[in-house]
Amino acid sequence: MTVRLRPAVQATAPPTQGPPIQGPPTHDVVLPRVSTDPLDELVDRIRPTVARAVDALQVAAALEADGCTDRIARVEYGFSDVFMLAAEVFQRLGPPAEAIAEPEEDGGTWRGSLRLIAHGPLYMLPAAVFPAVLGVLGHRSVVLALVVAGGVGWMAAGTVAYAAYQLLGAGRPGAAARLLRLAALLAPALGAAVGTAVMVVAGGGWGLAVLAAGQLTYQLAATVLMFYRREGIQALIMAPAVLAGGAFLVTGPALRPIGLLTAVAGLLGCYAVALRATRGHGADGEPATRPSREGLAGVTAYGLCSAALLLHAEAPYLLTRLDVAVAVAPLMLAMGFVEWRAERFRGAAIRLTRNSFTPADFGRRMWALVGRETVGCLAATALLGLALLAVLAGAGELSGPAALMTAAHVVLGGAYYSAFLLAGFERFGRLCLSIAAALAVHVGVGAGLGAAPLFGRSAAPLTDTALYLGSTVLLLGLFLLGLAPILGQVRHYR
Repeated sequence: MTVRLRPAVQATAPPTQGPPIQGPPTHDVVLPRVSTDPLDELVDRIRPTVARAVDALQVAAALEADGCTDRIARVEYGFSDVFMLAAEVFQRLGPPAEAIAEPEEDGGTWRGSLRLIAHGPLYMLPAAVFPAVLGVLGHRSVVLALVVAGGVGWMAAGTVAYAAYQLLGAGRPGAAARLLRLAALLAPALGAAVGTAVMVVAGGGWGLAVLAAGQLTYQLAATVLMFYRREGIQALIMAPAVLAGGAFLVTGPALRPIGLLTAVAGLLGCYAVALRATRGHGADGEPATRPSREGLAGVTAYGLCSAALLLHAEAPYLLTRLDVAVAVAPLMLAMGFVEWRAERFRGAAIRLTRNSFTPADFGRRMWALVGRETVGCLAATALLGLALLAVLAGAGELSGPAALMTAAHVVLGGAYYSAFLLAGFERFGRLCLSIAAALAVHVGVGAGLGAAPLFGRSAAPLTDTALYLGSTVLLLGLFLLGLAPILGQVRHYR
């Protein structure tokens, strides 16, 4: 441990009473001032780092980051652990040099909360016109094109959004805007390539390329609009298409042209507003910071795994069992709610650092927080799932596989809350491995039972959906286990 010596002080012989006494000459003696308490040296050394600390847990985080362990706290300073040592250091520091404001949360106001909750429904708006599209292009190829384009768009949107937020956080709003604009400009070509590939492999006309291009264009445009908080404009532009799609379902083919035209108009409107939103940001002289390559790779891999998790289970039923296929709707609608709760996590965690006084207490409070939020996300998704099951029952389409698949997506609503937290800690490897394990259980066990949801084999939908439910419960457990080593470490919430 580095020790910083204090300046020496000068000591002289004390004055005496009476006349001076002749004797040998005296000399000044310089004695070093040595602290008898090693904590003084520790406080001085760490003060620049924790000058604004407002509680002992922040000091503990700084000590841990500096390499101080429980053993060092016991051997060198005589305290049972780092947290007890930090409490004493915090006491000796005195008042903080500057007050720290409470962290602002994007979902802290009702407007911010509503904006985040709306993300799920906003991504699903184009689904209102899919029935009209199916009647024009045919079912099999259209479904395959939408599935593939949706998966590619999921990965692209996640990667681009991550990189843009990294650039924005590094003080490069202009670079973030340029990246978003480039991604939006490339989206139509990428979608057309996806649609063409589906056409070559599965057959179909050139309309598939147009459909896939529109799908990816909307996903990237929505990402840009959400990045710049233009969700209200997005909903307003797409409202006519949603109304026309609903009218088509009620009245039939007579309104198909109107549904298609309003969908195209809505797509072009969102695209134009998204491109306009990327202009006028940043200035010259921005730092040359780049997003982490490891982070970008992790986000992309996680997007691929997430798309595979959902789409591999849904695809076999899209053409033959729509009662099972629509079971994903509650999860999609609830994803905005899950995102909102995850956005508020960090602020809640920081507040816990200010009223917890031991590691065990802080850990218990953090797990209670995650437990409450997970239950809340499960409840929100379950309410939407019950509404869907009620609609299916009213239409005479409720079945065992539909109920099991809906339950599986309810569980995913809770699992994705932990996934958001793990992504915030950049534990993308853990996320991908957990999803791979859930996929292996679903597909592997299903193959052994003859119910694997691959290559269109869904002859045993009840067994398949039950296995999928089990794999999602496993995934929720794996995500929570992934949080265990890091959730209670206060240094993550400084």
